[in-house]
Amino acid sequence: MYEPSIRRSTITSAPPERAFDAWTEPEHLSRWFCDKVTGWPGSGSKLQMTWERFGFSVEYSLPEVRPPRKVVLKAAVPGMGTQTLTISIRPYGAGSQVEVVETGPGAEGQEGAGDAESGWEMSLSILKLYVENYWGQDRTGFFALLAAPYHNEQLMTLYQQSEGLARWLTREGSIGKVGDPVRLVLWEGDVLTGQVLAVTSHELAVSWDEIGGYLELKSFEVNPERKAICVRGSGYGGKLTRDRAEELEKKMEASLIRLFAALTGQPIPE
Repeated sequence: MYEPSIRRSTITSAPPERAFDAWTEPEHLSRWFCDKVTGWPGSGSKLQMTWERFGFSVEYSLPEVRPPRKVVLKAAVPGMGTQTLTISIRPYGAGSQVEVVETGPGAEGQEGAGDAESGWEMSLSILKLYVENYWGQDRTGFFALLAAPYHNEQLMTLYQQSEGLARWLTREGSIGKVGDPVRLVLWEGDVLTGQVLAVTSHELAVSWDEIGGYLELKSFEVNPERKAICVRGSGYGGKLTRDRAEELEKKMEASLIRLFAALTGQPIPE
């Protein structure tokens, strides 16, 4: 019987063993995928993953763990069924190919599928950045979230084009396609140089050399009647101090207020 699924993959220069550890070891999962992980990553065990700033946790069982090639994670979604994540890792030249297949609530053709597809593209781009550039380094993050109405095309104009970005986030620069270099001068004068990591229908991610990490411009449905816009980022290895992260968070909160105004046709606050 056909089961709806979402399938996404990425190619990384990291060896399969490193990619596998990034998906199973709590100390690594918490550096790119979620904020906190408890448990043991063995076959038949469980991992509790927490996204602290989003305010939720998911307990995954691990019915199959085959280092360094495959791991299967399952979680019960109350009132909806079981989400299954199958992570397959294959050698690819000197590196590896990492594939995620999601089945269950939110998969292809179901409510929330667009957000899930975009979310996996974004997550895999951060995984690639972490295993290739910041392996084993702790991260410090910043986060801003605001409920807002949007249409994808309208939002991506504001996320990518120089004229759109200048209405809420930047004084200079634009964001192109995956792999393109990026140089942005942010609203308050901060400089971001890096590379485009991911571009989806309504989200994007770029690396940020000055903080040793990345910036994500996100959006998603909270429920059928409510959507949210989000700016999130992290720096690795102590390059982004906690004080600096708190400063960036305040700036991004102000940026989201300007973005909300741009989305709703209100005057842009200075």
